[in-house]
Amino acid sequence: MKQRVLQLEGGVNFRELGGYATTTGQQVKWQKILRAGSLDQLTPTDLVTLKHYGLRYDVDLRSEHEARVYPDRLPAVTQYTNTPVYPFTDDHALRGLQINLPASPFAMFTQTYQQMVADSHPQQAWRQIFSDMLANTGDNESVVFHCAAGKDRTGVGAILVLAVLDVLPAVIQQDYLLTNQIFGARQHEIAQIVAENESEAMTNQMNQHLSVEATNVAAVLATIKALSGSPERYLQTELGFSKQDVADLKRLYLTK
Repeated sequence: MKQRVLQLEGGVNFRELGGYATTTGQQVKWQKILRAGSLDQLTPTDLVTLKHYGLRYDVDLRSEHEARVYPDRLPAVTQYTNTPVYPFTDDHALRGLQINLPASPFAMFTQTYQQMVADSHPQQAWRQIFSDMLANTGDNESVVFHCAAGKDRTGVGAILVLAVLDVLPAVIQQDYLLTNQIFGARQHEIAQIVAENESEAMTNQMNQHLSVEATNVAAVLATIKALSGSPERYLQTELGFSKQDVADLKRLYLTK
């Protein structure tokens, strides 16, 4: 039986993106693409489980400091890359974009989500995820991308991946909001795991709010549309992939 949340002794918000339905009537393949929070608490038993699960690539979206203080624990066969989402480098990345969103008390956080899509620095992280996905050609072999809580940085990554794979928007939102259920059960534990570093105000400020808001999904998708017109075009115009790369992603990660 397939598990949406992997049963790992030291896993944080470690989840499958397989099984989600697409607009074309297909599904995302299981055991191919995963999302998670911190991997520094994984136990030896977890590492054996992930080795047998086929974990081949790990994209760490945390800062160099987070990665150094809380290093990932991985099977020996897993290829690791640290590609931080923060800091932002282009204060004007959203300027001139026509994005109309409903008013929200979390507008500051929503804008951060939009910046993660439009800014050239986090785009390097998304490029790494999709590059590893393209390299991950074996059956039942998987890529994981993660941050500290598996919530904001990982949440944007998951929205991008699922949108490119044509997953239904309502399903993308459902996956994003699943974090709230997971954290509701383990909030006191998660708060201890999330890295606290005074020099990384953005990370700390976002992680103080362990819940996520549905408006953030709409903000990410609207920013993609404003930048490029569609998720497929975003991969090409913003991340530098080809039409063939997009076709290969769908061939590798969607059922026939």
